[in-house]
Amino acid sequence: MSEETEPQDDESGGVSRRDVLKRLGVAGIAVAAGPTLLAACGSSSKKDSSSSATTAASSGSSSSGDVGTQLNKLLNVDPATAGKDVNFTMGAVLALSGTGSFYGKTMSRGIDLAVKHVQAAGGPKITVVYKDHKSGDAQAGQTAVTELGSQGVPAKLASYADDLGAMLQGTAQYKMFTMDGGGGTSIFAQKMPYFWGTRAITPNDPLPGLFQYLKKSSPNAKTVGLAGWDVGEPSNGIVKKDILAKIQAAGYTFNGLYELTTVGSQDFSAVLPKIKANEPDILLLGLYGQDPGSFLNQSLTSGIKSIMIGFEFTPDGVNASKGTYDSTGWTFAYDYFDAGNPQSDLGKLFVNEFKSAYSDAPDFYAANYYEDVLGMWDIIRRVVKKGGDPTKGDQLEAALEENLTLPSVYGGSGSTIGTYTLDPVTHTVTKREMGVFQYKGGKVTPKAFFGLNADNFRMA
Repeated sequence: MSEETEPQDDESGGVSRRDVLKRLGVAGIAVAAGPTLLAACGSSSKKDSSSSATTAASSGSSSSGDVGTQLNKLLNVDPATAGKDVNFTMGAVLALSGTGSFYGKTMSRGIDLAVKHVQAAGGPKITVVYKDHKSGDAQAGQTAVTELGSQGVPAKLASYADDLGAMLQGTAQYKMFTMDGGGGTSIFAQKMPYFWGTRAITPNDPLPGLFQYLKKSSPNAKTVGLAGWDVGEPSNGIVKKDILAKIQAAGYTFNGLYELTTVGSQDFSAVLPKIKANEPDILLLGLYGQDPGSFLNQSLTSGIKSIMIGFEFTPDGVNASKGTYDSTGWTFAYDYFDAGNPQSDLGKLFVNEFKSAYSDAPDFYAANYYEDVLGMWDIIRRVVKKGGDPTKGDQLEAALEENLTLPSVYGGSGSTIGTYTLDPVTHTVTKREMGVFQYKGGKVTPKAFFGLNADNFRMA
């Protein structure tokens, strides 16, 4: 999984969070696991639990005066079809409150900055209607999509794989073209109409590239085991089957260790002795948010010497590690945006503008939602060029399907920007820049870069 934290069970008689999670693949919400469970900072002060709107003129960020010119050049924008006269309303259903409010804060920052940049580049005036799914609350998500749909909003940016599936029906019903850069599609939300996941599924997607890296960095490692979240069946079995196949395909031996833990428990006293008793050379950790930090900290007294690899890096993990991330180091593999080492001029522009606006370096969720807005603008331009109506969700989806490659702040080199590509059937990524990184002593160091299936693998 990968983006956000597990919400609490719904006691009101509706579908419980646990039931929804049982339909998921640990692989994907960047709960996806994104989750990633961040139980985090507060939500952005200008967004509340109902809704609010922000436009490019009111995002409150500052940027260099020529950012529009730079963006047009990098994206090769034709001013005639940039959409300057288009007034575009877009929803954004995020975790603005609750345990995952960190996500809402960082995602909305990326959105607001991109909205301002698009208008500065002569693009449409984008009004963002923010809605709060309260960190994965099904009813909140259903209410949000109904409100947006009844208002005729043609598109939205989503998270938690469209609120862990609760919004997917409304997304299709209202033909609301949707991009989820936080959770991606996960396993359960693939092939859903109008819903597109714009990031990699973890831990599954990074494994081929990770194994190539480990063969170079740790050539004597031969066996692999896993400890990860228990999200219930059939999802546990689906994810395990895929992971074991990738282990075998890479030429490693699965040593039989596959221990599952309660999501968000942060108490690993029961699982650590089992790992020590059947210790693999490489230990994959399908844990997210605070959990991997707690695991690494608690593992210090267990005597485990395995090479530990995680699939998310967050401030919550750093805090939960109680200094272990900094002293011991934390190695992770996924589509992480390394703000200290952007590879393209577009990535550098984004980082510099984000720091100017917010006085902080952007994390990968801010990067994902910034590029989702750029992707939405790319699609709007396609509709405008054909003389269509970009305020219609079905026309937006049709325009994407004509060319499934979109611009990215990941990858690329110099003036050649990065891109990612989506699958026309599954609606998840088929091309996405990922890598292996290590955090230690307050610094992230890239170790290797690659795409899906380890395409274009290279050591950093």
